[in-house]
Amino acid sequence: MQEVRSVKKAFWMAMLFRWMVRLTVLVLITILCAGALIYYLAAQSLPNYAQNLQFSGAQGSIEIIRDTANVPHIKAESDHDIFFALGFVHAQDRLWQMAMLRRTAQGRLSEVFGAGSLESDKLMRRLDLYSYAADSLQHQTAQAQAALSAYAAGVNARIEHINRAALGRGAPEMFLFDSPFAAWQPTDSLALLKLIGFQQSGHLKEEILRAQVSLILEDSDHVEEILPDTPFHINAKPRSYSSLFTPPFLPTK
Repeated sequence: MQEVRSVKKAFWMAMLFRWMVRLTVLVLITILCAGALIYYLAAQSLPNYAQNLQFSGAQGSIEIIRDTANVPHIKAESDHDIFFALGFVHAQDRLWQMAMLRRTAQGRLSEVFGAGSLESDKLMRRLDLYSYAADSLQHQTAQAQAALSAYAAGVNARIEHINRAALGRGAPEMFLFDSPFAAWQPTDSLALLKLIGFQQSGHLKEEILRAQVSLILEDSDHVEEILPDTPFHINAKPRSYSSLFTPPFLPTK
């Protein structure tokens, strides 16, 4: 009787071991398949620089040469095609950054990242950079408007190529968030310029403080004394190092 129990126990242990092995193999295969799928989708989203493409938005032939650092060098027959190609290569290399910067300027980051970016969106909505960009577009010269339109057409040509050739989402980061990329507009480029200008205004608080002090003090010289434009003055003259060198390093008269 004891031998029968031992045989049954060994049988069930063997069965359990076999099922554990099968489950482990199944999990490994699933992980490998998921990894292969992720790699395929990410690879599809990366740009292929060695190909010939045709777009209706280009007026003539365009040649984009990438150097060893993948920096694009554009050759075209017109300014329109230069800006068209510039928009295309920017969308090739920086589509995710362009999408996020545009959302930042529009105050729409929370649609992607949730409540964590709500304060940023509130600030951008108060500044209303995008509306100012739309207004400034009307005051651009005809040449500038043509360049902005050609650039936008190049960005949209890249998006069209992604959708037509089923190249994933255009950038691997796009798979992390379900946010479709809307067509690029000339206003978007101006909005990004205004956003970058705002981000580089590190002295914004000092300028506001200076304006507040100038409203209180009547004498502008006092404002200069309290809040000088240049916080320190460099009066030291550069040291002469000519004495450290002797002929033939220095020319002789």
